[in-house]
Amino acid sequence: MDRVKTGIPGVDEILNGGLIQNSVTIISGSPGIGKSNFAMQYLYNGASQYNEPGVYITVEDTPEKVREYARAFGWDLEKYEKEGKLEIVAQPIYSDEKQKKAEAKKETLAGTIKRLNAKRVVLDSVTLFKYLFPDEISRRVNILNFVKMVKDLGCTTILVAEQHESTPSITYADEHFLADGLMIMFWLQHKEKHERCFRVVKMRGSPINPDIRPMDITDKGIIIYPTQVPLSLE
Repeated sequence: MDRVKTGIPGVDEILNGGLIQNSVTIISGSPGIGKSNFAMQYLYNGASQYNEPGVYITVEDTPEKVREYARAFGWDLEKYEKEGKLEIVAQPIYSDEKQKKAEAKKETLAGTIKRLNAKRVVLDSVTLFKYLFPDEISRRVNILNFVKMVKDLGCTTILVAEQHESTPSITYADEHFLADGLMIMFWLQHKEKHERCFRVVKMRGSPINPDIRPMDITDKGIIIYPTQVPLSLE
């Protein structure tokens, strides 16, 4: 089974070599835990280390803000945008009539993926479907359509999802069942300190290490410690 390396320290070891090629995986967690950083690091590593072009779809931020966040970790997105290995696509939830007309003239997402020959896609976040399709059935259908599209185009995709609670447990939503993989980030408390933790819940068709592992956000990005046990669990 072919794998796609995330390049994120510790993650590929836990995933037995990386994400399954042409799969859709959710990274879920509470606010500020590092979900968007994880997804961007995956995309940046694809362009900078593995010569795999990628598309980052941002719902809540502008492309300028995304580039600014990336620079804090030393990731020069503009360099790879100019080389045609990265593209940031803004997908606002709400728009006025003028914006709608401008959106109608823009290249479709499928067109962007084909033009770049993108191998990696990030949607930040899947909450987009909640606002665009309040009805549960239409939301599920459109998530399925999105999943089918990126798979048909040969992309290995990460969807960022919000989680209201910050525990190893999770309240499952439609997207969790529709995706091939699910990874969660959360906080655990040890005495007066809190530590970030990471766990792979599922990866369809692949053995995984489901144990909880500590993680950190450094000035170079996210690091997972695949052989360590969180202090709160020792």
